[in-house]
Amino acid sequence: MRASIFRRIGAGLVACTAVALMAPVAGAATSQTAQADVAGVQRGDAVRQATAQQKESFLTAHEGLLGRRLSGHAVAAPATIHPSAGTAFINTGNNQGASAAQSVSTAVKPTNGGTTIYTPTLYPAGGSCIEVTTVYTNSTQAVEAWDWCNHIDFEASVAINSSFVSKYTSGGAYTTQIVKTTGSTWVAYLYNYSTKAYDKLYTSSGSTQAGTTGWDVNELYSELQSNGQSYACADMAGKTFSANNIQVRLGSTWTAAAPGNSDTRFDSGDAAYKCSSRTYTMVNKYNHWQVVG
Repeated sequence: MRASIFRRIGAGLVACTAVALMAPVAGAATSQTAQADVAGVQRGDAVRQATAQQKESFLTAHEGLLGRRLSGHAVAAPATIHPSAGTAFINTGNNQGASAAQSVSTAVKPTNGGTTIYTPTLYPAGGSCIEVTTVYTNSTQAVEAWDWCNHIDFEASVAINSSFVSKYTSGGAYTTQIVKTTGSTWVAYLYNYSTKAYDKLYTSSGSTQAGTTGWDVNELYSELQSNGQSYACADMAGKTFSANNIQVRLGSTWTAAAPGNSDTRFDSGDAAYKCSSRTYTMVNKYNHWQVVG
């Protein structure tokens, strides 16, 4: 379902090394009475129109992850793959959010029009309305919010450019947090390293179509070459993607993703990626995973 995550620092890919982001991740967003909007964010109709070509791949990838059909789209072409691997969040009954430092890059641009890398992509357990995903296509580099409760579409987007990197990244990663506030309302934030505060990316409320488990995974949607390898292999070659400092909010407490609140139930297996050069490692169960193309 989701495209894989690759990052470079500056001109290169932002390597997903261990990024110490504990302080900003640990619930700062919910302690604020008001938040500024993410700089450069677009929402609503403009985003749905701009991401129309991504919607099908995102839904198809998530069908692979969830193991069931989702309404509102066509059946995927048989020559495509849509694997996933990473951390799965267990619905413990008191899930109120999730957070992670997600690798990001200005240098990942898939050459094949049928390839989309959604990596990393974060969706809290507990019936979240929002998923925050890192999107790479041959025309798009963006951090986007997908709404699982209402339009079932991309509803907010901010371009990954020099302005984004300067404000929202540290060590080649951005920190995102999705939290349940009141009732059935969920809010997605990005941490602004310039102001040292969380900025609001998107808000939604209602009943989710994606279920009550969650994930932070490496996901992609790709067509296959004649040799059976994914077109994404060349795009990922030599690059490192990761999610680190993955945390879940259980009740009012933030805690590291670990056995007991997380597992790997959504892993497709390395072979599903159709990329012989790719290596994947769960660095620390289950709060840090890494992919090298």
